[in-house]
Amino acid sequence: MRRPTLQAFAGLIAAACLALAAPAAMAQKKAPAPKDNPKCAPNPVFEKFPGSHHGNCEQSRFMALDIEVAKDPANLQGPRDKVRKEGEYWYYHDPIQKDASGALPSPIELQRNIENAVRSAGGTVLATTDYKKAVFYRIEKGGSEYWGHYQCGGGNQEQCTALSHKIVRVKAMEQAIVVSADQIAKDIGTGGKVVFYGIYFDTDKATIKAESEPTLAEMAKWLRANAATRVYIVGHTDMQGAHDHNMKLSRDRAASVVAALASQHAIGRERLTSDGAGPLAPVASNADEAGRAKNRRVEMVLR
Repeated sequence: MRRPTLQAFAGLIAAACLALAAPAAMAQKKAPAPKDNPKCAPNPVFEKFPGSHHGNCEQSRFMALDIEVAKDPANLQGPRDKVRKEGEYWYYHDPIQKDASGALPSPIELQRNIENAVRSAGGTVLATTDYKKAVFYRIEKGGSEYWGHYQCGGGNQEQCTALSHKIVRVKAMEQAIVVSADQIAKDIGTGGKVVFYGIYFDTDKATIKAESEPTLAEMAKWLRANAATRVYIVGHTDMQGAHDHNMKLSRDRAASVVAALASQHAIGRERLTSDGAGPLAPVASNADEAGRAKNRRVEMVLR
């Protein structure tokens, strides 16, 4: 019997190696993409970058985020100011998989993508940085105002292995601590009025929400303890919308508070007079939602 030549033997070894390698290569090709961390809610502004997944995240009902804004909009990498925005907060750290060719996006590719996405959605790129190719932006979506900070979150100058995204949806904090009857007495004694942020209404309506009840109860408690007093209940709005509409809305909301105090808490109507100042007595800037929320309030003024 003829023995195999050295060349034929080498061919057999190579074929065996290829046979062993093929299943491994196929397994690597069919490996499922990493799934999003189940605790992560979807990004409220943008879809995930292709090949990325939500690896880690944070979310808060109310938090502050510092945003950098270029002093000159024509020079986004020039000198910058810093502004602080408050509201609902999201943070994402999204690892990025290599594509079919084994490549990863570069930091500048991510930067250009987010810049184009912001502008396509009618938003504003506020500033960019060379370090990590960060982008600061503002965008309106679904009636809400979002401010964000997006950058490469891992890798080097050539390849980005993850992205980092911080977002805040501007809104006022929901007041959880109610002004007590004792505090009402102090404020009335020193300033002749009390400001309430714990009375909530349906948007652009005078309908009082159920979560206003703790504040109404404290108002009634003080009024019962001071039975000889008479007060004005005054509604206030922000500057959005037509002036006449806001004036009427503020009066209607004040009237709703009077009705609730009289019907639900047995406070005599003759002691309560409702009126509205609309947007005419702001206590904060109307330039952003946080300031507008402070202007939307109810005051009780001693007569």
